[in-house]
Parts: sequence; structure tokens; C-alpha cells
Amino acid sequence: MGGSTNNGPPIRKVSNQQRVELARQISTQLLETYQSAVLAVYICGSTAKRLDRPYSDLEMICVVRDGTEIPNKRYVHDGLLVDLGYHQESEYLKQAREMGWDWPMGADQYRNYILLFEQGNWMRNLGEAVAENDRADFTEAIRFAALAMTESFAAVRNADYKHDQLDLRTRAFYMAWDTGRVVFLLNRKYVLTTSWFWKQLFECEKQPKDFKRLIEVVAGFVESNPRQLVEVSESLWQETMVMVRERGISIESAEIIV
Repeated sequence: MGGSTNNGPPIRKVSNQQRVELARQISTQLLETYQSAVLAVYICGSTAKRLDRPYSDLEMICVVRDGTEIPNKRYVHDGLLVDLGYHQESEYLKQAREMGWDWPMGADQYRNYILLFEQGNWMRNLGEAVAENDRADFTEAIRFAALAMTESFAAVRNADYKHDQLDLRTRAFYMAWDTGRVVFLLNRKYVLTTSWFWKQLFECEKQPKDFKRLIEVVAGFVESNPRQLVEVSESLWQETMVMVRERGISIESAEIIV
């Protein structure tokens, strides 16, 4: 695989049309290489929704028959970042049906796409899996996401304990992101593109009290001193957990569970 011909980054501005055209070329090569093993090929991510920007990557999914193992590919081609994921049919449909704590970040790829190839009516299977997912109970996913948020808050406390300001601000940002997952799940809302993460988060109908201000401090979007940052992080945790508990969800147990 060739490298860049100069000392600068090997990326350039690419249009949506150029991304789609390259995706069609990749799809054709996939079918020539793997033939009947390929069940579906589609574009996902920002390109599929025309939300891509000049330096966005091209994200593609290739669904293959069970037992066909092909490594995922990530590379730069002619200035464009390419992310090509290969998924075996059964596992991919299982993932589409399941409700996990990272659902807000992953749900879009099963729902918004530009189809380039399907064998028979294969995408109907994906549609049925998504319909099951839409009816799923979010309780366990919310509980797990709340635990992840709590772990991030504990990391904020640890960074403060050792007086490490760089680690403190890093951990606080991660906590803000993890809190976002909880709020997205509480609203049954997923992220359309990562660049819209905060925009969509603040648009959620159900939010913790004083949510935008708390997030802006914890994520580092506004200035704060270390003491303020720790105090606001705790307030963000407290206010978010009010909503979690209102759903009848607890992250604590009086007994040891094995």
C-alpha cells in the first residue's frame, strides 16, 4: 500500500458525490472478490445522510455469509479516509436487535444508509431486526450507561485526589460524554453523526435540571477552576441520576451478586 508523496497529511477535501462514487467502485470490487459470500453492501454514517463535510470519512458496511471471516479495512485512498466493516450475517442482525449502553452511537448505521447491493431482499432482514430493536426495553441499557457515567465520575474524583489537573479535565470530558449516552437512552434518541453529538444532546426533550450549563462546565466548553469542575461534575451526576431513578432503575445492590 503506497504512502503519501509529500510530508503533509494524506487527506484532502472530498465531496459527497466523490465519496459515493468511490463507494460504488469499492462495492463492485467486493462483489468481484468475494462473489456470492456478499449479502449486502451499503454506505452508512454522515455520507449516507449528506451530512458529511470536506474531510469526513467514508463509512461502509459489507454483510457476508456466516463463516466468512474478512478483516475490517481502514486506510486513506486518494485523500479520503475509508472505513470498511465486514460483518457476518447472524452476528450483525443480532447486534441490530440488541439494546446496549452504546446504542446512541451505533443505532444509526442500521437505519440510515445508501444501499449499493443486496442479494435477494436481504435488507428486509435488517429492517425486521431494527423493528425489534425499536420495541426493546431500554432499562438494562440505561442501567449500564449510568454505571459507566458513575465510573467516569469516580475517575474525576481520583484525578482531583492526586491533584492532577490534566487528568481531571480529561476525565471530566469523558464523564460529560458518558452522561450524554444516558440522556440519549432516556429519550430513546440516537446520534445521526458524531459532529452533532452535543447539538442533538441539548435538543433532547427530557433533560436533567440545568443540563446545558452543567455539561458545558464538565466538558470544558467554559472556564472553571478544579474545585468548580469537581463540584459541577457531582451536580451533573446527581441530576442525571434523578432521571434514572425516576425510571425505577438502580445501580446499587445491598447484596453481592455473582
